[in-house]
Amino acid sequence: MIRKQIIVFLLLVVPFVGTAAVPEEIEPLKKGNQEQISSKDYRERVLNYSLTLRESSEQTESVRQAMRQAKTSYLPNLDFSASGQYRVTDYDLDMMGSKVSMKPESYTLAADVYEVLYGGGAVREGYRSAKIQHQIASENEALTRSNVIYSAELNYWTTAAKAALWKLTNRYVQLIEEQINVIRDRFDDGLISKTDLLQIEGRLASAKIQRSEAYKSYLLSLQNLNIMMGCEPLNPVSTSEEINREDEIPQSVMSLDAALDRRSEYAISEYNVDFQRSQLKMNRSKFLPKLTVGMKAGWGTTMLNFDGSTMWNSYVYASLNVPIFHWGAKYKNVASQKAVLRSKEFAVQRVRDQISKELYEAYTKLVEYDKQIDMAEEACETTKESLELNTFSYNEGKLPIVDVLSAQVAWVQSRSALIQAWLQEKIAFADYNKAIGLQ
Repeated sequence: MIRKQIIVFLLLVVPFVGTAAVPEEIEPLKKGNQEQISSKDYRERVLNYSLTLRESSEQTESVRQAMRQAKTSYLPNLDFSASGQYRVTDYDLDMMGSKVSMKPESYTLAADVYEVLYGGGAVREGYRSAKIQHQIASENEALTRSNVIYSAELNYWTTAAKAALWKLTNRYVQLIEEQINVIRDRFDDGLISKTDLLQIEGRLASAKIQRSEAYKSYLLSLQNLNIMMGCEPLNPVSTSEEINREDEIPQSVMSLDAALDRRSEYAISEYNVDFQRSQLKMNRSKFLPKLTVGMKAGWGTTMLNFDGSTMWNSYVYASLNVPIFHWGAKYKNVASQKAVLRSKEFAVQRVRDQISKELYEAYTKLVEYDKQIDMAEEACETTKESLELNTFSYNEGKLPIVDVLSAQVAWVQSRSALIQAWLQEKIAFADYNKAIGLQ
């Protein structure tokens, strides 16, 4: 009787995650100096490596340089030109019956300084559009950073959950193996039939398959963990934090207006409206007068080059272009741009609604998953107690082995459900942080 009670104690009271024997198939996870990485360190390493974020940063820099270029449109332009020609045939100019020999070569050097004094506001709106595009690019970079952080959080906690599931299946196999020893002793003593032994051996084979699948999933998660931070897939690394309950659940949902102020998507949608308004004005400027003034200084041979002498030829000029009639192109173009502007304004409201949906959906999931954890923990306690009682009753000869096997399955399923609930809460928490624009 005492021996049976000791066996039950060893099977169930031994801690779940700490004392499970390591099977031979998972030995590679223990080799080498395995690096333990926290969720915070992992996020920083992913951000430092992320090629997507680097690409977004370079795009922002490209737009910034384009903005600087647009600003130069306010300044005068300086052009330099040179031309020359050499006539391969002799030519004599007939001047009132007298032949005058012409030089075969001629050349001209010229410098031109000019500026658009009025272009219908095109220069001003061009620079304003470039500034808005730079703001959009900066918000896109912030959005990319937020998405990278979100992916890193999901990848880290998914790996931690896979580690917990692997440990659970490893413990499940150990539980059955220890039970088999009891059953074999009872079979050798002639207390039970071989049916009980065959049933539990079949369950052991099934449990080992589950452990193998859990091991495979864990290894794949570790490989993804390495790849996201720029390491070799087989780099020895593991999560230092175990999957568990989230401690910092907000007591109430953030207001929508506060979330909108922090969301890059909403800022981008508003900048798109400003950009389209600027584009509308630029299109109108195409049909307004344009005044350009400048000064041109040239030096070279004279127009009639008799002796190869040179001279300076400088002058100032003004150019005025006034569009008069273009078959209504202005009104059609403006109407088209106004339609695009209205669509951008509708997009702002659509993004607002989407953020509202994400915010309240994420918070609702977070609260409900927290409640589910309570239920899962209660289920774990119930199945643990049921397994203890069934195992003890079987050892007393009061229950068939089927009841013990069913209790074992219920126990491992309840533990698995708890781990899944922890993971879902972590995902919901990441969704909520993303919904409120927390980076």
